[in-house]
Amino acid sequence: MGREYTCPACRRVKRSEHVPSRELSFRERQIVQLIQQAKANKEIAFELSLTEGTVKEYLYHIFRKLGVRNRTDLALWGRNNMAVAS
Repeated sequence: MGREYTCPACRRVKRSEHVPSRELSFRERQIVQLIQQAKANKEIAFELSLTEGTVKEYLYHIFRKLGVRNRTDLALWGRNNMAVAS
């Protein structure tokens, strides 16, 4: 009574070994390129046929993925880390 009969290994929380990737998807790269052109969310949404909310979600995920804090940092990151498409 009052005793646990589960082994310590079974009680441990099992977490997946998923390591987040810093690699951007095609759509995320498109958004970074438009941010570099100083486009507003509304302009990005219109150009990519998305809603403004979807653009905001993409930006949130990009910021977290890359560890940047704002659009300016993102534009600088893009300039330094993305190949220029000709």
